Amino acid sequence: MSQFAPHRRHFLLQSMLLGLTLRNGWSASGPIRQGIHQLDGPLLVDGQSADSKTPIRPGQSVATGPEGRLVLVFGQDAFLLGAKTSVDFHAASTPAAITGFTVNSGKILSVFGKGPKLLKLPTTTIGIRGTGIFLQVEPQRDYMCLCYGEVELRMKDTPEIIETIRAKHHDGRYLMKNAPISKAPMSGHTDADLIMLESLVNRTPPFDSADYRG
Repeated sequence: MSQFAPHRRHFLLQSMLLGLTLRNGWSASGPIRQGIHQLDGPLLVDGQSADSKTPIRPGQSVATGPEGRLVLVFGQDAFLLGAKTSVDFHAASTPAAITGFTVNSGKILSVFGKGPKLLKLPTTTIGIRGTGIFLQVEPQRDYMCLCYGEVELRMKDTPEIIETIRAKHHDGRYLMKNAPISKAPMSGHTDADLIMLESLVNRTPPFDSADYRG
C-alpha cells in the first residue's frame, strides 16, 4: 500500500504522465494549442455569446457565467478563470501574445512564460516576470497569491506603497484601498490547477512535490 496521501499520489501521477510526454518528445517540441481548452457554462467574448469553438484573441474581453470555468492559452501563458469572472486581455505586438490583463471581477489563476507582464486589479497594478499567480476581486478588497516567481505591487490610491515579493510556493496578500498591504493565506486555487496549466504550455511548476498542496 502506498504511504503517500491522496493529493501526493495525484501530484506524482501528474508529474509522471507529463514526464513521459516530455521524454516522448511531443510536449517539449510540439506546438502549443492556442485558445480555449475547457469551457463550462456560458461565455461572453466582447459582450457576445460564445462557445468552446469560438476563437479568442489577445485584445478581447471574456466573461464567464455563474458556475462557469474557462481554461485558455495565449502564447506561452495559460489561464483558468472561475465563475462570474470578467477579464480584459491586452494584446502584444507579437501574434497570440499578451502584455497583461485587467481583472474586472471574479478570479483567475495564471502561469506565464518569460518576459514582463502588467496585471491590473481595482486596487493594484502588478508587474510580473515568468510567474504563477492567482488573483481575485472581492467586494471590499482584492486578493493575490504569488504561487512562484516575483512580482512588484503598486497600490493605485497610494502609489508610494510598493512591495516586491519573491516566492517559491504561495505567498498571499490582501489588497485594499487606502490600507497597507497585508499577509493572507493561500485560498481559491490548488497546485493541481497549476500543474494542469503549466502542462498546457509544455512546462512543469518549480515547486517540490514535498510542498504539494492539493
